[in-house]
Amino acid sequence: MKKKSIIGLFIGLMGFGSMATSCEDMLTPEMDRYAQNFSGRDTVNFYLGIMANLQEMVEQNVILGEVRADLVDTTMYSSDSISDIANFRNLENGENALLNRSAYYKVINQCNYYLDKVDSLAKKNNIYYMRKEMAQVLTIRAWTYMQLVQNYGEVPFITQPIDNANTGWETNSPEGTVTPITLLDKVRQDMLQAISYEAANGYPSYGNFNTGSTNVSSSIMIFPANLVLADLYLLRGNGEADYINAAKYYYDYLRDTKTASLTSRSALFNKFTSNGSNISYEPSYYSWLSEVFYGVNYTPTLRSMVAIPSAANSSFGKVLTRLPQLCGFDVTSRNSTDVDDSGDDETITTSGSISLTANPKTRQIGPSQAYSNLNRAQLYKETTLDESQIPTNIEYYTGAGDARQWASAPYVYTDEGMLRFIQKYGVITTSGEATRGNQGTFRYVIPVYRNELVYLRFAEAINRAGFPRHAFAILRNGLSNQTVPTLRDSVALTPEGKYQQVYYIDSVRVRYGCDYIGVDELRRAQAYPWLDFSAATWASVGIHGNGTGMSYDNDTLYTYDEVVADRVSDEYNRSQQSFSGMSASLISKRDAETGDGETAEPGEPGSSEDNPLEADAPKSADLAEINAVETLIADEMALETAFEGNRYYDLMRMARHKDNVIAGYGTEWFAWLISRRSMNVAPYGGDINAKGPLYGTLTSTVNWYLPNPVY
Repeated sequence: MKKKSIIGLFIGLMGFGSMATSCEDMLTPEMDRYAQNFSGRDTVNFYLGIMANLQEMVEQNVILGEVRADLVDTTMYSSDSISDIANFRNLENGENALLNRSAYYKVINQCNYYLDKVDSLAKKNNIYYMRKEMAQVLTIRAWTYMQLVQNYGEVPFITQPIDNANTGWETNSPEGTVTPITLLDKVRQDMLQAISYEAANGYPSYGNFNTGSTNVSSSIMIFPANLVLADLYLLRGNGEADYINAAKYYYDYLRDTKTASLTSRSALFNKFTSNGSNISYEPSYYSWLSEVFYGVNYTPTLRSMVAIPSAANSSFGKVLTRLPQLCGFDVTSRNSTDVDDSGDDETITTSGSISLTANPKTRQIGPSQAYSNLNRAQLYKETTLDESQIPTNIEYYTGAGDARQWASAPYVYTDEGMLRFIQKYGVITTSGEATRGNQGTFRYVIPVYRNELVYLRFAEAINRAGFPRHAFAILRNGLSNQTVPTLRDSVALTPEGKYQQVYYIDSVRVRYGCDYIGVDELRRAQAYPWLDFSAATWASVGIHGNGTGMSYDNDTLYTYDEVVADRVSDEYNRSQQSFSGMSASLISKRDAETGDGETAEPGEPGSSEDNPLEADAPKSADLAEINAVETLIADEMALETAFEGNRYYDLMRMARHKDNVIAGYGTEWFAWLISRRSMNVAPYGGDINAKGPLYGTLTSTVNWYLPNPVY
């Protein structure tokens, strides 16, 4: 006989979900007990304690990564804590409920305890079984330091475990301090060791964790060392060598990770005609929302590679509800208990769930005007394919914009009218212009990395390394053995009657290829293994197509020559920076036109075909193009990964890269972009010189960072 009873425990999770953990936590951080009993050979509980501490700080890190940037704005119901963060005021520790530097150091200190005790030489069945886990702890510590320096600028660097409050290292660490520029030097050897351990031993596995609502695989909590090291090189961005190294480690990760392919999962528009003439567009975004981001039961798919889980209620561990609450969802937790006495022993199983209700009066943050305008400025297209999948017609939807906005921040009917609710953490799944229901579903994970984010950072790295056309291909076509054109060489007769080696793109190329990459860039790419996509295992589509429709050969508007030229002109008009005399308003025709010539025939009189002159050196990338492509990548990050906790850090990083080229240029761009977040102007339209009230604050880089606590 089986009995089922539903226990009516409806818990209103207010106060940002600060719920106590229990002895049944899925991740239980009990530092004192671990410090006493940790043998260095049996560390699972200790490692899970580290992950629990990550739970404590990840929501704060997401808030700081979005509220200060350009895609989020406050509302009339914003708390002082949120308003102060958004407006860069009263940011000292203790002055704001959402600022807590110690949350980061709690993770770091527990990592330090682990690494101080772990026995990396311990063997079982001739396998160094501790090294998988050790690689993770090294990587998590480096990743946490990276979040610290992005938020605080310069922080104490501590790798020794601290067991008392009297060291004074909070302000005077014997190991000095780290900044976004110096952090890599401090942790690089640790990361190389972690990569070596992962290559030899793989990743640790702890099975599944029960959140109370669903099982979450421990594999989603793995931080790949290649990925974090790539981020560290990109963060430093101190010259071409750093970008090359970042590209290498991103490439290695994407090449070796079987789930890192990009396939077409688009947010779409359905066109319909009303009243015989008025054309309207209705969004249909479930494919993008479910396949790209959420997955079954709103847990990570293979495309969400690293995420931090939340429990369904406090019986199962830490409940992470702060983010959906800030976005305007009232949160309710429900417990359910099953009693099974059909066997010899009675079995009691407890489960839980979290439900959300949209409430405009608790909505403290929403999408900014700048975010809406950026989406509206995108050009949606629909391409008709014949039976052979050859494009036969393309139709542009005027005024539709990017369909992903309708998945990331759809309209919801409320008592205060239609309002956009950010739904990366609380999900309203009704498709259409707006939903009349206000019931949402809680998402039980907070993403840290997903495929599209990694590809966009890879694009950022290869662009700054001197390959803007390859970087643009990640946006338009994808980089794979099906899209990257083949480079050929031959000899040609020069006007002086000599033979010279020349290069060209094979005219019989793959369908929908990236011929705009051009001869010169393909030639330079031959020196770098991380630009080799010839293997059949590579699969990728253009990320921009996720919200605007995929690009084929007959799309003549979203092309390199059109889009990049426009952005070069826009940036010149905005900043009057011509990049050391390079053309700021014109883009040369594609490199593929270089080297055209009459191919020599063997045996011509005076022929030196067997010993031709060397080909001219390939042209370097135009710095104006690199800068323009970088801003396009920044736009794509906003369209694809909005509200996921990365935006402020992405903009700071790119601003430093721009400053390295022209002093002060990136700082001004950063201040201009964020200060305009509440202004109803197109991204580069209207008064391009108009600036918001935060402009003066953000032109001083000191104000980019939170002040460190004073002890």
